[in-house]
Amino acid sequence: MGFKAVVGFVMMILITVLLMKKKVSTIFSFTIIPLVAAIIIGSSFKQIGTYLTKGLAMTTPVSLIMLFSLPYFMLMADTGMFSGIVKRIVSHVKMNPVVLAVLTVIVAMITGLDVSITSVYLITVPLLLPFYKKMKMRPVILVFLTSLGIINTFDVPWSARMLRSASLIPKINNGTNYLFGKLFPPQIVLTIVIFGIAVFLGLRETKRLKKAGIDPAAAAAADDDETDVVEEDKELIQPKKFWINVALTIFIIVLLCALPDVPSYYTFAFGLVIALEINYHDQKMQTKLLKKYASSLFPVMPAILLSGVVVGVMEFSGMMQSMVKFLVGIIPAAMGPWVYIIIGLVGTPLMFVFTNDTWYYVLMPIVIGLMRAYGIPADVVIVTLFMNMGAMLTPIAQPQLYIGTDLTNGEVDLPQYMKFAFIPIWLLNIVWIGIGLLMGTFR
Repeated sequence: MGFKAVVGFVMMILITVLLMKKKVSTIFSFTIIPLVAAIIIGSSFKQIGTYLTKGLAMTTPVSLIMLFSLPYFMLMADTGMFSGIVKRIVSHVKMNPVVLAVLTVIVAMITGLDVSITSVYLITVPLLLPFYKKMKMRPVILVFLTSLGIINTFDVPWSARMLRSASLIPKINNGTNYLFGKLFPPQIVLTIVIFGIAVFLGLRETKRLKKAGIDPAAAAAADDDETDVVEEDKELIQPKKFWINVALTIFIIVLLCALPDVPSYYTFAFGLVIALEINYHDQKMQTKLLKKYASSLFPVMPAILLSGVVVGVMEFSGMMQSMVKFLVGIIPAAMGPWVYIIIGLVGTPLMFVFTNDTWYYVLMPIVIGLMRAYGIPADVVIVTLFMNMGAMLTPIAQPQLYIGTDLTNGEVDLPQYMKFAFIPIWLLNIVWIGIGLLMGTFR
């Protein structure tokens, strides 16, 4: 194993352990440990500066999205928009843990069509969290099922993952639609499996609640005071502007889908300033609200931004390339024709040492080249390795996870989510590979 690969693996293991054990802050792990690793492998300060510049450039857009989107949705909550939606859903749906779990996946899949993981969490979690609290269901299930809904929209033709993958098969016209067509049959089965998981978790929660002496049906039907469902400041509620706020929010989501060339953070900034003027025209009130929302941005937003330090050091120092070559090299020659399947099966834990870009732009090309010698076409390798579900477990690959957990108002933290979701997502990843093999898509 090359020296850079050793340092890279040690760095990622150390960061993961420290995050799980809560020994140091997240921003310390992301800021200091990669810097030390870069110095150990002999990088000059000029080179380190380049790693940082390029790495932070990759996470800055996500950070800016959070800077404007989180205040926007917090403002919508203050106006009473979410509580209004909650009341209307409750009045038309007989809610119970199973229905709520399935509804979570549906909402996440619908909002995931704009391929913005940030907006999926920002819409789904605040919308459904009041139900979870009302029925005494664990909020970690809400974040987990939202993540599954996101996974099920990974392969829409306009997603970044599809665009990355299509770039690896330039000779195939309309590569994104071609790959989507190959992935669609096994995805139908995957969708059924995901809804099955939601039903299972709903039934398990029902059993847990009954064992604790709580009747889920009674809890769902209880005529609670509004503040029991959604925490609100009565002075800020704008019931007369409910439909205006709903229309504005839908308009913002449509803009995100229809204008992919416009930065998402600007779209949310536009929505935020319009929403402030519509609901709270007084400038002093706007300033007061922005100061209030700012407290929710820390330390999550700095953590998202500084995860770019890890990404920059790994990708641009050659560390990641060395790690990939080692992983491919340790597979016995007799298993050569199955390398891409093996990597697909262990893809979930591998994502703890990969970023999305390195998965698609570093690992995939190496595996494609290796499998060419065994007659495995590039498109088969791509669809097999495409669904890197482990990305929804690590903030290194998907820093938006911080947003998903932070929106639970302290009910769920990232280590708790990672412990809950790791085994189920890995098993789902293995099931996905099995589905593809049985249907012939991955062969």
